[in-house]
Amino acid sequence: MATSLPTIVLVHGAWHTPPNYQSYIDALEARGFTVHCPRLPSCNGASPPTASLSDDVVCVRDVVRPLVEAGEHVLMLLHSYGGAVGTDAVEGLTFPARKASGQPGGVIHLLYMCAYILLPGSTIFGVVKEAGMDHLWPQFVDNAPDGSTFPKDPVQLFFGDVDKETVDKASSHLVRSPMSAFTSETKGSAWRSVPVTYIFTQEDYSVPRVYQDLMVDRIRTEGVELRTEDYKTSHSIFITKQQEMVQAVVRAAEDERNLR
Repeated sequence: MATSLPTIVLVHGAWHTPPNYQSYIDALEARGFTVHCPRLPSCNGASPPTASLSDDVVCVRDVVRPLVEAGEHVLMLLHSYGGAVGTDAVEGLTFPARKASGQPGGVIHLLYMCAYILLPGSTIFGVVKEAGMDHLWPQFVDNAPDGSTFPKDPVQLFFGDVDKETVDKASSHLVRSPMSAFTSETKGSAWRSVPVTYIFTQEDYSVPRVYQDLMVDRIRTEGVELRTEDYKTSHSIFITKQQEMVQAVVRAAEDERNLR
């Protein structure tokens, strides 16, 4: 591994909070990485909601900007809904953009873990509709009249065959999230200018494989090269395949494309 490691900004998924990722963060830090994982404002459990996608984007950007302005290289580690947030948040903060204007630092890599990677003007719920699965949404998600949502069966959606003790602990950190986060349009396309790794999950009920294939195929039609890894596991791959996901970050950090 290179002696100078990039700083990691981990953007968590909807309904989740940073404690869901703590054991993974600990494993990354044990490999020498510095990890920032801000709590997204939309995931504050408020009912009715008090924040949405745009607030989440500002929150993450406020974490990334001072890092790159200090000359640091940043690797964005994006899970689930965090893919939409993180992509928008780093617009104009990528290494190529800053290098072009004579500035040091920048985002050098986007690593999507079963995450939403969208064209500008797209929505998460648009992917659900395009996959023909919007009629199943009420089966899996409780939509309250006040605009907040919560998974009806978090074990099925997120954890698969994770042991009960881990599931119980993780479930205690889940919160209500706003439906508007899934229907708001994204704006960014940082995946056009920095290297991308996409992690596929084959047994995912939250971001089903059909969603992942649809999104990745669409990004590839834009002429973008994505390096991919594929795992037979559930949505919480950072738990079920933790060491593999640490190694995925190591590979992304060492990607020879990062500083071009």
